[in-house]
Amino acid sequence: MWADRQYDYYSGPPRPAFPPSMMRSLLISLIAVFVVQLLADAFLQGGFSAVFGLSRWGLGRGFIWQPVTYIWLHSGRNLFHLLFNLLGLYVFGRDLERAIGSKAFLWLFTGSGLAGGLGWVVLSGAPGAVCIGASGAVFGIMAAFATFYPERRITLLLFFVIPVTLAAKWLALGLAAFTLFALFGTDGQIAHAAHLGGGLAGYLYARRRIGLPWLPRFSLRGLFAGGGWRRRSQKRNLRLMPDDEDLPPSPEIVDEILEKLHREGLPALTARERRILERASRAARR
Repeated sequence: MWADRQYDYYSGPPRPAFPPSMMRSLLISLIAVFVVQLLADAFLQGGFSAVFGLSRWGLGRGFIWQPVTYIWLHSGRNLFHLLFNLLGLYVFGRDLERAIGSKAFLWLFTGSGLAGGLGWVVLSGAPGAVCIGASGAVFGIMAAFATFYPERRITLLLFFVIPVTLAAKWLALGLAAFTLFALFGTDGQIAHAAHLGGGLAGYLYARRRIGLPWLPRFSLRGLFAGGGWRRRSQKRNLRLMPDDEDLPPSPEIVDEILEKLHREGLPALTARERRILERASRAARR
């Protein structure tokens, strides 16, 4: 699974190959905690996951840390549980962190995980069950990505063999529909309620971050940002640009704006700074 490197309204100039700082820290932390969890559970016979995983039993006994700590744990009997979350965080988190800034990205990851945990406790937390994993947080990152970059093309390897390419908004809608169906139609061990809660939190956060109302108009096209009104607005701005702005901007100015983008996120940029990044992107593609 990977995202095509194409320019759109929120992308800015071509991104470097390495992941941004906060996402890199999250990836390393998830792997490190998984190793600690394996060793501790082997020594304590599963007691580590029982104490730091999310459960109604634990919350009832005052384990108030569980809604946060459960995000960092994964099933030791299923390595794919961790690998899929790492892959999803890497694919959808790179551009998103550069758009909203490292601090906001951390809050989005944590907040989506908290919302996913709350959804699991309310909708499907059985008395003896324990919920672990960063899937709710990753679903929040994915939903926010699809809201910022609705037309970005994503390629999936169906059954790890068949490549399927579709827009990010359709991927998010498809996974949301499947999760909703699985929540009420299956009786498996997957915490679908956590996925749904985390995805909803990420979607709502992204809508407010880019200045849209909490709830969209009732249409599939209106579910995600980047639709017609954004692109029409961008085209109007481009038509108003004077001729001398067609020249590539200086590298020093671009570097200053990129530093501000990384530090404060996309909404902090002025209209002039966004136009400069668009010109730099066009010049780099020539």
